[in-house]
Amino acid sequence: MKGRTSTGLVIAVLITCFIVCGVQPTFAKPHEELTFEPITFKPPVPDKRVLSNGMTLYLLEDHELPLFNINGLIKTGNIYDPADKVGLASICAGVMRTGGTVAREPDMLNEELEFMAASVEVGMSREYSTVNLSTLAEDIEKGLEIFADVLRNPAFREEKLELRKQQAVEGIRRRNDNPIQLAWRNFSALLYGTDHPFGWYSEIEGIESITVDDLKAFHAKYYHPDNMMLAITGDFDTETLIPQLEEVFEGWESTEIAFPDVPIVEATSEPSVNYIFKDLPQSVMLIGHFGIKRTPDFPDYFALRVMNDILGEGGFTSRLMREVREKHGLAYMVGSIMQTSYYTNPGEWFAYSQTRTDKTAEAISLIIDVVKGLRDTPVPQAELQRTKDSLINSFVFGFESSSQIAFQQMMLAYRGFAPDFLETFTDNIAKVTAEDVQAVAQKYLHPDALTIVTVGNKESFDRPLDEFGEVNEIEIEQPAPPPAEPMPEASEADMAKAKEILAAAVEAHGGLEKLKSVKNIVMEARASANTPAGPMQVEGKSYYVYPDKFRQDMKMPQGEMAYVFDGTAGFAMTPMGVQPIPPQMANSFKDAVFRENVWLLANLSQNNIPIQYAGTEEVQGKQAHVLAVQQPSGEMLKVFISDETYYIVKISYREAAQGTTVDRETLMSDYRDVEGIKVPYHIVQNVDGQPFSESSVTGITLNAEIDASLFQEPE
Repeated sequence: MKGRTSTGLVIAVLITCFIVCGVQPTFAKPHEELTFEPITFKPPVPDKRVLSNGMTLYLLEDHELPLFNINGLIKTGNIYDPADKVGLASICAGVMRTGGTVAREPDMLNEELEFMAASVEVGMSREYSTVNLSTLAEDIEKGLEIFADVLRNPAFREEKLELRKQQAVEGIRRRNDNPIQLAWRNFSALLYGTDHPFGWYSEIEGIESITVDDLKAFHAKYYHPDNMMLAITGDFDTETLIPQLEEVFEGWESTEIAFPDVPIVEATSEPSVNYIFKDLPQSVMLIGHFGIKRTPDFPDYFALRVMNDILGEGGFTSRLMREVREKHGLAYMVGSIMQTSYYTNPGEWFAYSQTRTDKTAEAISLIIDVVKGLRDTPVPQAELQRTKDSLINSFVFGFESSSQIAFQQMMLAYRGFAPDFLETFTDNIAKVTAEDVQAVAQKYLHPDALTIVTVGNKESFDRPLDEFGEVNEIEIEQPAPPPAEPMPEASEADMAKAKEILAAAVEAHGGLEKLKSVKNIVMEARASANTPAGPMQVEGKSYYVYPDKFRQDMKMPQGEMAYVFDGTAGFAMTPMGVQPIPPQMANSFKDAVFRENVWLLANLSQNNIPIQYAGTEEVQGKQAHVLAVQQPSGEMLKVFISDETYYIVKISYREAAQGTTVDRETLMSDYRDVEGIKVPYHIVQNVDGQPFSESSVTGITLNAEIDASLFQEPE
């Protein structure tokens, strides 16, 4: 009643104001009647200068914040890798930064930058390299000196090269784990051929053959001032900055570079159907062919942008999303990509999808039908206008900083575009008609010349793939996985120490009798997870039934999912239906029950499972004892037990599931008492060294009444 009285009072006061002031109440118009001024985009124009050594600058002063940024381009790229050392360019860029300089050891360089709250980075893409400096305006002079030192005098230290090579080799070993990357790599190889820079990929032998001399030669060939452009933005004065740049780059001479020829493929595609076996609950497919080779005056660019946004790049409003996912429920992920940023060779166009295995052929057929529909029928005006408005808005609001504007202006100059390209972009999108969209769909989309690559298990497909053409089965050479981390050698004293630490941990968590009395644990939590699509909020409920049953229910923005393991096999329940999980994932779930704190401590104490003491390590600033034990899968589990509280504060392990092998670590804190047992209420998980999720436990039940049907597959 109190809330209702307050609301009534507010309304009464408003009505009184209208009466006293003689103002008639007004109401909002329906949104259909609202009109808006067209969005205009007039970006500031950077000041173009050229240093005495030929280096081109694009300068844009911005005094709003005391920051200084440089974003640079060098004409080079992975396309200039030697055929027998594919990966050289990327490794060169990485070690330019991590290897320090002739005058600065890597640690010294890192410490200087950290002290200044600054960063210097070097990157490599297919058709150019990038260099970046970010620092405070008060440190411009020092920042420029370090930036120039990294560019001009990289040391390419042997130990940093070896580390980068090891990382590259590990990436090669894992590259078949991700089914999307597996499909895309083979799609590109089929189009371009594995002897072309757009179609080849690194191999372990080539990576291992790269030497320091190779890096030095690559750097010496391409990194010269007249082969470089810098976009400089921030709180600086142009007339003061130019002499500073001349000084730090003094003596760095321009040179004529003999760029290797990059072979140009003929953008003609023959239809092909290709299958790669991978035992997964969902199939991944790429369906497409060559796209366009971009030029500054490419006439159909704007119509193509609108067309592909309508088809599949426009997210939830695209046709593929509406038809394949929403109307037919065939895919969780679906869309299309039209590469428009390659200038030496045609890019790729393809539709992609991840769909339930028993709907694979149906999904392929529907995707092809959607593509044909875009060719056969003009786009309705409402759909066209919605797409153009979305593109215009995302374009304008994509320039949130002066550094983005200056970099884009520099990139356009690098490619040879007219200076007004950005300013006229929105007008050119707005001019696209339904006839234009249909014309480019007919010109650039060829449903009769599709390359189809499907990754999955054909034994579970709804129909054979040969209905789309003769099937080429691609045999994947899986590089040997890295060996499982060996259990540390332990003396009798170490094994005794492990039992001593374990006993202290058991006591700290509630004592062995309490732990043994627990037959199951049900945990509810809210989590924030980092996903490829951005942060995602998840509500979860996990059931651990000892010794080996596991179920996890999740509520996400996209819908509800559940994974269930009954001790021998399992299944997944997704918006696309119920599907069996592969054996690899089943092993991961068995390990998950083994790792649960209560069962882990009780199990290790009761069942004579070998454990080893592996010394101490720091966890979140405090010392922890490390115990090593083998999981049911054979992978080693490290258990970190606090030296102060004897709570488990961290576990780390390697896991292979859903086609991906990753290194995981779980940090546990905020221990609370639940029926005499200590349980963590704050859980952070990192994957391959990067933050993945942060969970807050909202409820825990011990020895819950659990219906057996929760672990049975629905009819």
